[in-house]
Amino acid sequence: MTGLSARGPVLAISPHLDDAVMAVGATLAALTETGHSVIICTVFAGEPVPPFSPVANSFHADCGLDDQPVARRRAEDIQAAQEVGAATVHLSFLDAIYRGDGAGWLCATPRGMFDPELPAEPELRQAITAEVRRLVADTRPSAIWACAAIGDHVDHRITRVAVADAGVSQGWAPVLWEGIPYAMGLDPPEGVSPLRYAEVRDDHLSRKLAAIGRYSSQIQMLWPEGQNWRSQFLDHARRRRALGAPELLWHPSPQQAPTRNPATSGSRP
Repeated sequence: MTGLSARGPVLAISPHLDDAVMAVGATLAALTETGHSVIICTVFAGEPVPPFSPVANSFHADCGLDDQPVARRRAEDIQAAQEVGAATVHLSFLDAIYRGDGAGWLCATPRGMFDPELPAEPELRQAITAEVRRLVADTRPSAIWACAAIGDHVDHRITRVAVADAGVSQGWAPVLWEGIPYAMGLDPPEGVSPLRYAEVRDDHLSRKLAAIGRYSSQIQMLWPEGQNWRSQFLDHARRRRALGAPELLWHPSPQQAPTRNPATSGSRP
């Protein structure tokens, strides 16, 4: 079992308003049950101003969102975090579907956020890095977790690099999680040695499912035909448990790059 300092919280840095809970919600629930504090910080949780791009309008329709889409998603995230006992921090950076690239919308097509040729957005990355540094200085966490950018979503890629950049200057490195549902159906990244921060039981997985259920807008979009998403999460956890833990967390190596899964890389922000 990987030890944690009793002094500082676990800081889970999530690209979007659901990523951390979907990826490691059961582990977070297990930690908070033992009295350890957890903060979920969502990077791309800024409030967009209309008019929205065609891609954003389509996303809102798929999710059943109105003209204040992020306000509802923030409320869902707070409720989900409460299910696993975590606190929330919402940063003000805009999701890719709300950003421009200087000549128009960054995501001009429904799958545009997965385009590897998108602009690098160095100023955005630097601003996120600065915010992560500030948050780490303020919270003094015992561990920092971030996404591995499996699925190759541009916001996930920027988050992973920005968090790593923040750590380089401060002498720490984040622990990575695999993104869900992108990693469903994939083998784990090569060379991963799962870390175990807590004993994750079935009741912790149940709390995770309850938390995911709070993201009603995302469930409507990701499983539009009423598929049994709960069984998909439990089946993925069962397969990962064979590796030593139902949710994968690991120390990154320089050789590990984001892994794409074309079957699951849909248009979800």
